[in-house]
Parts: sequence; structure tokens; C-alpha cells
Amino acid sequence: MCYFFRIIILSILFFSSIQLFAQKIAVVDVQKVFDGYQKVKEARDKLDKSKKIAMEEMEIFKAEMGKIVKELKEMEDKIKNPNIDSTTLREQYQEKVQKAKVKQDDMLAYDKRAKATIAQRQRNLLVEHLSDIRKAVKKVSEAKGFDLILNSSETQLGVFYAGEKFDVTNEVIVTLNADSAKK
Repeated sequence: MCYFFRIIILSILFFSSIQLFAQKIAVVDVQKVFDGYQKVKEARDKLDKSKKIAMEEMEIFKAEMGKIVKELKEMEDKIKNPNIDSTTLREQYQEKVQKAKVKQDDMLAYDKRAKATIAQRQRNLLVEHLSDIRKAVKKVSEAKGFDLILNSSETQLGVFYAGEKFDVTNEVIVTLNADSAKK
């Protein structure tokens, strides 16, 4: 009988110690949080406007190049005409060709700079807002008593499945947007 009580007491101690060290775990889809964060939406809108402006500038460059090419073709036709003195026309043609080369170089340089700037802004978008997301995840974690929160985004290979009861993504989005509205 004494042996039986010892086993029961040891079992109770064992299972209660397991309960003491049990971890509360949750998951959050960081990509969804990122997409749902109002500051990120605003930053993406600004980025889209920058892209649109860059495209409009490129269209202006292309239109100017088209105009120069058209003028060059007209000059070529005149140079081919034997009834027209083409000496000065040839000089003007060469000047126009040089102008076209400069314009093309400017266009290519602008395109390269614009693409690099936009790519850098896209990289900065994640970095700038990741600390806010971490703070919101921490806040939700502390409020709900979680010990560990894993990223469950589809692009992450760490979590293949998590039940909905573990998902705190929406709470994190609400916390993030509430915190940013206060500022």
C-alpha cells in the first residue's frame, strides 16, 4: 500500500512538473501582418507613385527619342535628294546623331537609377517596419501568455501546419494598426 502511494505521489509530481515547463506556443503569418499593416500600405502607395512617375519620365524620354529619330529620317531623305545641297545638312545630321546618342545615354542612366532607387525602397520597406511588427508580436505574446511565436508564412519552411487556435495573426495586425494610429 505504501508503495502504491509512493507511485501515485511520484506520478503527481512528475506530471505537475511537466505542466510547469509546458510552453505556450502560437503562430503568426508575418506576410499577412506585413500586408495588413497600415504604415506598409501607405509606404507601398508612395512606392507605387514613385514607380508611376519613373514610368512617365521614361515615356517622356522615349517620346523625345522618337522625335529625334523622326527628324533623322527626314534629314536622311533630304540628304539622298540630289537636288538639295547636303553639305550643311550632313553636318546637322551628325549633330542630331550625337544629340540622339546623348539622349539615349541619359535615358538609360535614368532608367538604371530609377530601378535601383525603387529596389532599395522595396528592401527598406521590410527593414523599416519589421521592428514594429516584432514589437506588436511581443505585445500580443505577453498579453496572451505565449512563450514562443513562430512565423507561419507560406514562404517560411519552419511551420507546415498550425491549428487556428494557435494563430494570432489578426491580433498582431490589430495591435500594430492601433499602435500606429496613436502616433
